Amino acid sequence: MVDKNLPEPQAALPPLRPEPEKPKRQIGQWFLLAAAVIALAAAVVFVVLRIIDPPPSPEANNVQRNEAPGLDGVIAEGMPPEQLVLGDCLRGFTTPLDPQTVVTCDSSHNAQLIGTFELEGAPEAPYPGADELLTQSEDLCKSVSLDPSAGIDSTWTYHFSRPSKATWEKGDRLVSCFLSLTDSNVRSSLLPASDEPGSSASNPSEDKTRETENANA
Repeated sequence: MVDKNLPEPQAALPPLRPEPEKPKRQIGQWFLLAAAVIALAAAVVFVVLRIIDPPPSPEANNVQRNEAPGLDGVIAEGMPPEQLVLGDCLRGFTTPLDPQTVVTCDSSHNAQLIGTFELEGAPEAPYPGADELLTQSEDLCKSVSLDPSAGIDSTWTYHFSRPSKATWEKGDRLVSCFLSLTDSNVRSSLLPASDEPGSSASNPSEDKTRETENANA
């Protein structure tokens, strides 16, 4: 006898299948795309900033001179050697190739740029050698006429800034002459009053590989 109360048979359900995992290749592609977007955004920001605030031009690095110095006598601080002018008096001088503090000559200072010379030599002339340039530089610097009342003695030292082999090949022919004191200061110019300052000590190479030397006065 068949039981009529049995539930009606149902169709069999298909077996459950796990969801397929996303391929690793797709994840890597998304990562590369995100990195590219970030790099592009950084490049755009960089370009915009350069347009808004461009890098300073070489002329912007020129140190301005104070035409009306105060009681301290400071005309300029951090003056590059190539911007010095013949007759400049220098405070805290150590070497010719360092940035200098230029002051009025009637204020305390320990050095002065007393002369500049352009050596003879065509652009293609071979480098004459360090010893030859040293001899020429010393002769030129010691030929500068100084104020007899300045009282130059052995406590003063000549410093010669001259071309090195590298700067010579770039066209550098400049010799700059300085006189300095190591342990004391003066308040007057070493040059005769008739020698008006104004000649630039511009160094064509603007290169600190120039050579320097010193000698007793």
